[in-house]
Amino acid sequence: VWVAALARRARSLRMDAGNIPSIKSLLVLDSDGKRIISRYYKGEFASLAEETAFEKKLSDKTIRTNAKNEAEIVMFDNMVTVYRNSADVWFYVIGHHAENELILVAALTALYDALTSVLRQAPDKRALMDNFDVLLLCIDELCDGGVILETDPTTIVNRAGMKGSDGAPTGPEAAFTEQSFNNMFASAREQLARSLLK
Repeated sequence: VWVAALARRARSLRMDAGNIPSIKSLLVLDSDGKRIISRYYKGEFASLAEETAFEKKLSDKTIRTNAKNEAEIVMFDNMVTVYRNSADVWFYVIGHHAENELILVAALTALYDALTSVLRQAPDKRALMDNFDVLLLCIDELCDGGVILETDPTTIVNRAGMKGSDGAPTGPEAAFTEQSFNNMFASAREQLARSLLK
């Protein structure tokens, strides 16, 4: 009986894993269609040449559109692609043809808003190249292996800045703050005890 229950549970977990929102790739290209960064998660292309050819075709198709204020959606090579322009860079989030476009738009918007917040300006090629580490951290906080982890830009910014999701410091800063508070409390308790004993 328990073997049948475990088998049913395993089947349901496999089915649930198929419904996790994910992306196939995330691209940031310049105005010439050249790569600033690209992350391919699902192994769509066998070589770098195929990836760059895809990126060039995608750029050629979308470069003439006006996607400055909000994300645009296009079906390209049997994949749902959402994209947005900022100054001289183009952000793309690409998903499976059956993926929910709103989830992909939410991921793209989160990345764009997080970068805008961290850079304190609309992202452009120079700012992204000068802060390439921040770009990588924001992408890593957004998704892992194609699975979308976070769509809240504030949380992405806090985690990329090595803070907790609520903005509180983590690591040595947090330990130092707690230790300082404990020392201050112990000192106040000793002074109070001395003044009561006098």
